[in-house]
Amino acid sequence: MNRKLITLLLALTMILSLAVSASAAEMTEARVPVTLTVINAVSPISCTVPACLPVSLVDGYVVCANNAGITNTGKTGAIRVTKVDVQPGAFEIGSYDNFSAGKNSIALNINGCVTKGTGSLTLTDDAFPPIDAEQSLAIRYRAKVSASETVTNVNAATVIFTIAAAGEE
Repeated sequence: MNRKLITLLLALTMILSLAVSASAAEMTEARVPVTLTVINAVSPISCTVPACLPVSLVDGYVVCANNAGITNTGKTGAIRVTKVDVQPGAFEIGSYDNFSAGKNSIALNINGCVTKGTGSLTLTDDAFPPIDAEQSLAIRYRAKVSASETVTNVNAATVIFTIAAAGEE
């Protein structure tokens, strides 16, 4: 009988020790540190570009807007135009310097940088200097147009301005 009592006490002790461990496991805390790394490799850019560059051909005279511009709306940092690409729309892109009146063609001169056909303009620093925070760069453009028919509000071409933080081009 003594042996049964000792066995029962050992079994109860073992059961109670397991119950205590399970109870302690419900209260365990795990603290995990959050490590943060910040790398400012990209300068944020905030700017506005023209919504369109309208061109009208009225009785043989080409008329362009005189209020187009790119504005750096950022509070700090300068930006610059790193690329100007001209792609055809309804019209072919011609050479501004050697424009030949072909069927529905357009050639552009943007800040003194001219189209030689479809593709990127050769930019100069004088034509597209850095634009400081809260400042603007006027976009002065001229066009040469040859149209074989009357058109209204047609997308003759697309101009793509690529802009980067100054010093990161």
